[in-house]
Amino acid sequence: MEQYKILLVDDERTEREGISFLIERYGYPLEIHQAVNGKKALEAMEAEGFDILFTDIKMPIMDGLDLSKEVAARYPETVIIIFSAYSEFDYAKKAMEAGVVNYLLKPIELEEFQLCMERVLKRLQEKRTLAQAQQEREVVQQAQVYRFFSSKKISQKEKAPLEDFLLN
Repeated sequence: MEQYKILLVDDERTEREGISFLIERYGYPLEIHQAVNGKKALEAMEAEGFDILFTDIKMPIMDGLDLSKEVAARYPETVIIIFSAYSEFDYAKKAMEAGVVNYLLKPIELEEFQLCMERVLKRLQEKRTLAQAQQEREVVQQAQVYRFFSSKKISQKEKAPLEDFLLN
């Protein structure tokens, strides 16, 4: 499995280290980075970009909901997971509105954590595979266009997809 980048955000060091420990324990292919609040996390997102944002809700300076909204708006490809001690429906509803994929309650249950991470990693792998396939199709189409315009020789089999490509 390919390597992905995760940003763990919580104002409590023990929480960040606990999630890091679980990621390493289960051998998830994740490069782990940490931030102490939403503002620092947003700065890290701007500097490096991450595949996964794993954030607490209640933090000083910028909370996890505001962070999630910003990340969803600026980096829509980033998968957002919230973990929080707050189980009120209002928090979960606001999290979903902010583009959060999953909402885990503290203390995190191991099975739920594993299920969440496996789902997220599968989703990221599928997105990456689709993007690679699209890139490969574009390379083939560009080669066909070049061949067509440089020599005007193109097979009948290549003609229809090329016409679709050029007309779109």
